[in-house]
Amino acid sequence: MGESIQLAIARELVERRKEGERGSPDRINRYLAAMQSAPVLEWGEDGPRLARRLPAPSPRQALGQVAESVAQLLANGQFEYVRQCEHPDCVLWFYDRTKSHRRRWCSMALCGNRHKAAEFRKRTRATA
Repeated sequence: MGESIQLAIARELVERRKEGERGSPDRINRYLAAMQSAPVLEWGEDGPRLARRLPAPSPRQALGQVAESVAQLLANGQFEYVRQCEHPDCVLWFYDRTKSHRRRWCSMALCGNRHKAAEFRKRTRATA
C-alpha cells in the first residue's frame, strides 16, 4: 500500500514540475524523514573515517530511499529530459540519458517494440 501511495506522490510532483507548477513537498518529506542517519566513526585499514549509518533496514526506510531519488530528480534533474512514454497505453515516465535526447519510449523492448509491431501490421494491411 505504501508503495502505491508513494508512486502517486512522485507522479504528482513530477507532473507538476514538468508543467512548471509548484508541488507540495509535505507528503514526500514524511518518507524522507525515514532516511535520518547518524554519524559514526569507523576505523579501517586506512585509518579513521566518518560515515553515516541508517537505522536497521525497514520497509519505511526502503520507501525513503525511493523518495530521496525522486527528491534528487525534482531538485537537480534537467527536467527537459524527463518525458512521458509516447505509447498511448503506457503511463510511465523516464529520464532521457541518450546522447541525442530523442528517446520516445520508456523501454524499446516493450513500448517501442509494440509501436513498431503495430506500424508493421498497419503497413501490411494497407498493402494487402
